[in-house]
Amino acid sequence: MIVHRITGCCLLFCAALLFWPKNAAAHGGVVEEDDLCVIKVNYLRAHFKVYQPAVTGHKQYCEDLPVAAESVFVMEYQHDALSVMPVDFRIIRDVTGKGRFARMEDVERIENIGDATVFYRSAMVEPDVYIVNHEFTEEGDFIGIVSAQHPQTGKLYAAVFPFEVGFTGPGYWPFFIGLLLLVQLQYLLMSGRLKKCFGGGLAVAVLLTGGLFLPPAVSADELLVTYTVPDHKVELNRMHSWILHIEDASGGKIEGATIAVSGGMPEHDHGLPTEPRVTKDLGGGNYKLEGMRFHMRGRWEIVVTVITDNGTSVATITLQL
Repeated sequence: MIVHRITGCCLLFCAALLFWPKNAAAHGGVVEEDDLCVIKVNYLRAHFKVYQPAVTGHKQYCEDLPVAAESVFVMEYQHDALSVMPVDFRIIRDVTGKGRFARMEDVERIENIGDATVFYRSAMVEPDVYIVNHEFTEEGDFIGIVSAQHPQTGKLYAAVFPFEVGFTGPGYWPFFIGLLLLVQLQYLLMSGRLKKCFGGGLAVAVLLTGGLFLPPAVSADELLVTYTVPDHKVELNRMHSWILHIEDASGGKIEGATIAVSGGMPEHDHGLPTEPRVTKDLGGGNYKLEGMRFHMRGRWEIVVTVITDNGTSVATITLQL
């Protein structure tokens, strides 16, 4: 059994995340390395950049674009293999419902990808540099799909990168506010004043987030969240269930709560491969959570949101698989 304590102060951290600039980290198949944007098509890599020459001249973007306008997508190959592979490029409207967490498997589930396609360039060999020009006529959420086929084996490699057209970003001030909140949280942890921060610290977080935390904070100083796995272990690529157990600080069982579960792998910037949900209130503070599955090794974070009549609390369970 693994125990995780949650307090009102953890909302400080949530507030910092809400204020973190949206473009602080790349997502999908594009990552930032040494101030360069790199797209990973399986093991194949290329420098990736986008221009909007009529709007911002030579300014480069990794993915998100400020306005709907003529856009030039450029890939400069880092692997020589790409220079002899037929490469195709497709842009679709994001109809997956996954937003920033859309992956190739989500795209493959689209029944008619042609209906969602706004641009497609059929496979062709482009030595050294691959350039695509497309003029967006509307803003919104899109997904880019790059595919390359090995000329000898016929194996297909693909990458997807969700992006937004019409993205302006929140500016730099939210970054500094988030940084200050994190510094404050670190001070409270190191000084042993964590429990005392519930009133003042939480109030600051709620004010800064403009009331995004609609339910009030829990009146108890802390909740205790535990979980068990039926087989006492978590196996990769196996659907399984958990039993969540929730108590208050005095050991009282939390019953009748509404529980939401999300999470993912922060280092890989993707969410859970499934949508786990609590299917049954077992009584005595126990809840059955079904639909859990992990598809790769590494550090996972499971975020448990507990909503009661007294308010809302959030716990993060960390797993190293």
